[in-house]
Amino acid sequence: MKFTLQQLRLGQVVEARVVEVLGSGAFIVSFSGDLIRVANHTGRPFQGGESIQLKVTGLRPLSFSYLALSRTKRVI
Repeated sequence: MKFTLQQLRLGQVVEARVVEVLGSGAFIVSFSGDLIRVANHTGRPFQGGESIQLKVTGLRPLSFSYLALSRTKRVI
């Protein structure tokens, strides 16, 4: 069964795969096939194929925090 972005809940931690890095400081991530464009406000460079963990911080609009080594940084 395909994962759907509509099923996300506040505080939920999800794993995504970076599909494409865009030149505008954004990238495309895949949630089990569902694609979403994400603005990168972390200052960290991401690479295609990289798996990342994101915490859902908002639903409308959809927003996430990037999780890394017990620190969070805002992604979108």
